[in-house]
Amino acid sequence: MILSNRNGLKNTRNMLRVFGGLNETYSCTEAEYSAGINFSARNFPALSTRLPRRKLREEADLNGMYHLNGLLTVCGRDLVYTPDDTDEMKVTLKDAVEDGRKTLVGIGTRILIFPDKLAFDTASRKVSALGAVWSGKNTSVEFAPCDAEGKVYEVSGCGPAEPDKPTDGQLFLRVEDPEKPWSSESTLEVYSKASGNWSAVVLDYCRISAKGVGTDFAAEDTVTLTGSAAEQAGQWNELDGDRIVYDAGADALRVKADPGGEWFYGRLTRTGAAVRWVSLDGSVSREFVSAEVVELERRVPDMDYLTECDNRVWGCSNKENVIYACKLGDPTNWFSYRGIAADSYAVTVGSDGAFTGAATCMGYALFFKENTLHKLYGSKPSDFQLSSLRCRGVAKGAARSLCVINETLYYLSPDGVMAWDGSIPTKVSTALDPARLRNVKSALGGALDGRYYLHLVRGSGEAQTVRLLVYDTERGLWQEEDVCSYEMAGSGGQLYLWDGKAIWAADADREENWQQAGGIEDGVSFELVSGNIGLDSPEELYLSRLTLRLEAGVKSRIEVAVSYDSGAWETLAQLTADGRRCFDVPFVPRRCGSLRLRLKGRGQLTLRSLTRTSAAAKGGILAQEVN
Repeated sequence: MILSNRNGLKNTRNMLRVFGGLNETYSCTEAEYSAGINFSARNFPALSTRLPRRKLREEADLNGMYHLNGLLTVCGRDLVYTPDDTDEMKVTLKDAVEDGRKTLVGIGTRILIFPDKLAFDTASRKVSALGAVWSGKNTSVEFAPCDAEGKVYEVSGCGPAEPDKPTDGQLFLRVEDPEKPWSSESTLEVYSKASGNWSAVVLDYCRISAKGVGTDFAAEDTVTLTGSAAEQAGQWNELDGDRIVYDAGADALRVKADPGGEWFYGRLTRTGAAVRWVSLDGSVSREFVSAEVVELERRVPDMDYLTECDNRVWGCSNKENVIYACKLGDPTNWFSYRGIAADSYAVTVGSDGAFTGAATCMGYALFFKENTLHKLYGSKPSDFQLSSLRCRGVAKGAARSLCVINETLYYLSPDGVMAWDGSIPTKVSTALDPARLRNVKSALGGALDGRYYLHLVRGSGEAQTVRLLVYDTERGLWQEEDVCSYEMAGSGGQLYLWDGKAIWAADADREENWQQAGGIEDGVSFELVSGNIGLDSPEELYLSRLTLRLEAGVKSRIEVAVSYDSGAWETLAQLTADGRRCFDVPFVPRRCGSLRLRLKGRGQLTLRSLTRTSAAAKGGILAQEVN
């Protein structure tokens, strides 16, 4: 009997060992996953669940969180500071701030708290006000010309010529205009017996004396003086306004004030609305009334977004469309203009729209609007330069998404997540659904080990959706984790998260001895839906077998399901795996155009490989029939 020859058909096997990340677009491949939660690229090229977090402490009311030599949390109206050094005790300051959302920025050992305009010093553990206001409404205030040492003089006489037989140290006011003997045109002189000459005494300062006037001010402060009535009295032409404090005591201040006015040589005293001027020799006095109240204020502007760059705090005001910088190393002074390198700085920008965020990167102070990037650079106010770039800026409500990782700035724009490295922003969220990145209500960013954490809130009420996306900046892969990030603060080696009820540490192993820390998270719930498998097979091939190579890090529960041609999910296997054990999950799929796999469970899981066996179908003869 002669049989016809039949060609043997061989199976082909492909092993997938390099897995990508989350891809929510139509281009999602079988090496990526279209939806999932709590997976990470920490064991790349394998795909593993994220590390468990460690619970640090319960906290139900959190308005802000910042790390500087320790973790500062704004809990309602209280400040709680937990130092990094476990030998130091936690500090709680009751009723230190107003209740409400805070903007925090660090400079030196201080953490600035806005809009309260306060500073918490991590060294002294004390809170102080950035600004200061003193009012002379209920006290007597005296203004008197003085020299550089703060000394106020009294003269024994005045006239057009000095006396013939003066004594050593005698003071005399030489008058230039007899009709205006007390004007600034006259000259105060002192006689020296050693030299036998009269020398001029320059009174180019003003001493302000009142009870408690200097308590909240310090030397080198710039204060705004109002209500002195000096111009009304004719003593100084422009005493009111911004003045530099050169010396400060509890009950006296010395400020710079150029001589001027027809009644310069005298003392001006204000008690309520009553104003009295007395000449230096006491022979002439004048009285009048002023409705103003004497006030001294060290002003701090109202700012919406802040950042620290080159030992200055920078901020921007939407109300004024102005960018401010504080005095060098001194966040209490914002209006110090002395013509030196340490001066404050302010510039009005010409772009339209509101500011949406501020950050520091590559040595630049950066201020964003939705379609503009303003970049400030320079070493001192005299050479500060502002350059503007029309580009995709920070989206409204996404100011806190700004985060610097490995010399690159990441943020959420109206067009998606952007990366800026000093040139032009580039989009890094092409793998994400763009519709789910638009119209956010709020966005918050954090960083840990080269990963960018992005917390997004869209909508409100029952329609509100919250996500925590994680971008591996080294590998360019996106992941998604369960939401635990309504507040975030990074220390460089740790990321602290707040889930609305408690504060967590993202990496549990780095917090073993952290101030009586709580227990590690009890298992991680995970889920993964693969991309379509089988779309790249030609018509002559079909999937005859799939094998998943899995590894359980701890005791884990795992469910494997399959969906054929986007149909309903069918459970393939449910199993419990012991820790540190590799195992295979094989199955024979039925004939279909494509399929998707779903891994779901709780514990620690790593997907090591996916082996796909393809069989050929020719003339209706299956490969299994001839092998």
